[in-house]
Amino acid sequence: MGTVNTKNRILNTIDTMPLEKLDAVLAFLEDLQRSGEDETAMLMSDPSFVRDYREAKEDIRTGNTVSLKSIRRDV
Repeated sequence: MGTVNTKNRILNTIDTMPLEKLDAVLAFLEDLQRSGEDETAMLMSDPSFVRDYREAKEDIRTGNTVSLKSIRRDV
């Protein structure tokens, strides 16, 4: 499902919800946003993660990658 389609479905769902449930929806979305920010901050404060992340970005930039097809195993 594409991003635009997902956003439209979310907005349509919110538009049809009873007003008394909207506070709960907002609290959930805000909590979801905060937890994502906290997790990102935690990862970015770990020097070994930052090093590995930069190395991975460089590998992608230079084409030092393998295809999913070459490593995928049917389970």
